[in-house]
Amino acid sequence: MDILIRADGVELTDKLREAVNQKIGRVRQYAPRAVRARVHLHKVRANPSPHQFKARVLYELPGKDLSAEQTAHDPVTALDLVAEKIERRLRKRKTARLARRVRDQRENSGRWNALASA
Repeated sequence: MDILIRADGVELTDKLREAVNQKIGRVRQYAPRAVRARVHLHKVRANPSPHQFKARVLYELPGKDLSAEQTAHDPVTALDLVAEKIERRLRKRKTARLARRVRDQRENSGRWNALASA
C-alpha cells in the first residue's frame, strides 16, 4: 500500500513522516487490500489555537473509499486522532463483512442439508 503525504503550511520533517507511516500503516491489518492512503496535513490558522492544524486521510479501498478529518493544536496530535477514527471505521467495516460472510455460510449450509436429505 502506498502512503502519499501532502503538507500545506507544515514542515514535513523525517519525524513527522515516520509518524505518518507508523500511524497510518498500523491500520493495514484491518484493510489488507487497501490500494493507497492519502494523508493531507494542513495549517488552518497562522495564530496558535486548539484547531490550528488539520489532518485528513483518504483510504482508497475496493468498493467505497474511507475518509476522515480531524483538527488539533499540532500536526502529530491531529494525525493521532484521525488514525484512531480511521482504525475504528475499518474495524467496524471488517467485523461487519466477516459477520455477513459467516451468516451467509450458515444459510447456505442449511439449504444444502435440506436438499441432500430430500
